[in-house]
Amino acid sequence: MSLKDLYPAIESAYHALEPLYTPVLQEGCISAGLSGPEFFLLLTLPSFHPDPINAKILQIRGAYTSLERYEFLLNSLQSKNLLESAGDKSYTLTAVGLRTIKEILQPVYAAISGIQALSTTEMMDLASRLKDYADACLAAPEPPGTWCIQHARRNSPESGATIMVRIEQFLTELTAFRDDAHLAAWRSYEISGHAWDVLTLLWVEKSLPLEEVNGKLKRRGNTPEQTLTAINQLVKKGWAILSDGKIAQITPFGTEIRQIAEETTNRYYYIPFRSFSDTNLKQTIDLLTNFRRSLSKV
Repeated sequence: MSLKDLYPAIESAYHALEPLYTPVLQEGCISAGLSGPEFFLLLTLPSFHPDPINAKILQIRGAYTSLERYEFLLNSLQSKNLLESAGDKSYTLTAVGLRTIKEILQPVYAAISGIQALSTTEMMDLASRLKDYADACLAAPEPPGTWCIQHARRNSPESGATIMVRIEQFLTELTAFRDDAHLAAWRSYEISGHAWDVLTLLWVEKSLPLEEVNGKLKRRGNTPEQTLTAINQLVKKGWAILSDGKIAQITPFGTEIRQIAEETTNRYYYIPFRSFSDTNLKQTIDLLTNFRRSLSKV
């Protein structure tokens, strides 16, 4: 077992929790009269409160989603009295918005709080270890930076939260730091977030018709014209080719660039964890593995 086994263990544990609270979230979404994208955006906004939020700020972490998509969602939340204008296309949460978020999250916390994934002693141990790891990430030097994890920490539940809720929070923070690491790894290439998203898709698929590229990334809110512009950015850099104006394909150079970014992401991500002993890391990975396996049986 090596240091590189840590993030897969964190990610697996994080995703193992999702089926346990997703039904409650869906009920909250319906009760609040929100679309899925509106709902999930609303839940991120307390990490900025009371500071104003706008599409450009949201795009710092959500670099693959279009500004137009964010502006549409923010405007929609304002129309439902969940946000109020702060001028210059910026918004702040209203009292109604804050109350709605609290009403949504309380049942979620209740749903996961009743789950005993490990013994109480092991749960306390895991929560303590994850907090130590998250604190180390928050103190990480640049690169990668800590913008994402800082805002995730600002979204912490209120004091007195149960062990299970705290574990979910620290897993969220450690996942956010992964975003910090990956954003730092590719932004030096001076390319748009949408173009990088397309490159990642081609890295996985190797080759796709433009129609499928648009379909797979439609949720980001980019138009076919914007996607074509993004592909042309890749073509100019020699990272992709566009055959007959219809088929996008990653080049060997593009594959190398994307692989280097993945390796750089790992290097940045693991910097804070090098201060922990091999024994500590192994014990934490074992706890995370047992935690995930237990959740799969719930």
